[in-house]
Amino acid sequence: MKKATLYFNNIKLNSSQIHKFRGYVGNVFNQYDLIHNHDSVTGKHIYRYPLIQFKIIDDTPCIIALTDKAVQIFTEIFMGMDEMVIGEKKIPVHEKDLKIETVEFGFSQETFVYHFLSPWIALNQKNHHHYQHIETEAEKKDMLKKIMTGNILSMSKGMGVHLNHDQRIRVDHDLNPVKAFLKGKQMIGFKGIFKSNFQLPDGTGLGKSVSRGFGTIKRIL
Repeated sequence: MKKATLYFNNIKLNSSQIHKFRGYVGNVFNQYDLIHNHDSVTGKHIYRYPLIQFKIIDDTPCIIALTDKAVQIFTEIFMGMDEMVIGEKKIPVHEKDLKIETVEFGFSQETFVYHFLSPWIALNQKNHHHYQHIETEAEKKDMLKKIMTGNILSMSKGMGVHLNHDQRIRVDHDLNPVKAFLKGKQMIGFKGIFKSNFQLPDGTGLGKSVSRGFGTIKRIL
């Protein structure tokens, strides 16, 4: 699978500014629904795994594109981004670094270990209530394993990669709850490590709001 990462090396932002970063790029290039995931006619949200994701890694803003279709959009973004507006502050873009690579993605006979660089937002309103009322840590862990498996399957489907009937995703994890803020609301996120027999590219996200930088992963083994 093709993956492109565009770094804005002369700019430093914090994680709370990702939504402004994403909003600015989405407005400038609003002809591409892959960036903002809204129908250009109706304005309705398009429910799919985001193929273009906005991140802040080591305080440096970057955009990740996955699949050939999304990577093609990067040419116009790369040529057209000479400034960035965050809130009321206009920031000139002096240095851009574009990396395009072919990465492995999909089911594997091997097991890989990953680390969450940013909180994984696993819970929605419905299962958040259920999670809070589970009595044992073992049951909570099993619930998160099922959610993570579903996240990986949704990501795979969004990339156009389908598993055979005899391929089963296995996951295990050592995660701890952390505070996370999404659209100004405090939520439960999770950080730590997990392992799976599914190969995931560095910098991609699992769970809710991956286009805003949540659930960003890095392979460590």
